[in-house]
Amino acid sequence: MKIWLIIVLFLTAILLDGIIFPVFFGFRESFLTIIFIVAILLYHEAGLKGLFLGTLLSGLTEFYWGLKPGILMLSLLMSAGAFILLNKFFNVRSKVLMVFSGVIMFVVFWGTSILVNKIL
Repeated sequence: MKIWLIIVLFLTAILLDGIIFPVFFGFRESFLTIIFIVAILLYHEAGLKGLFLGTLLSGLTEFYWGLKPGILMLSLLMSAGAFILLNKFFNVRSKVLMVFSGVIMFVVFWGTSILVNKIL
């Protein structure tokens, strides 16, 4: 997937997540942006390019949402570490294991973001 397409999809996800969904559906918080970042990491298999892009997108999300610096970026690195460990011990090539590892990455991402928010 091209970088410009990822950035356009990310900006669309932020627009939907921050403006459209709360207005029309009354969602206070939506997970679309975090799911998008986790999907980018899964697509790039937590390689250097995926980590760099995910860190950049997490930083933009922190800036847009007004979070403290490092909350989502540290959470991203923790979830990428969990994915790398899962990938090391299991052969994550099938679609079922990819979905399972994506769910684990999302849970780790969300849990560590709450933990880092309490620490910072």
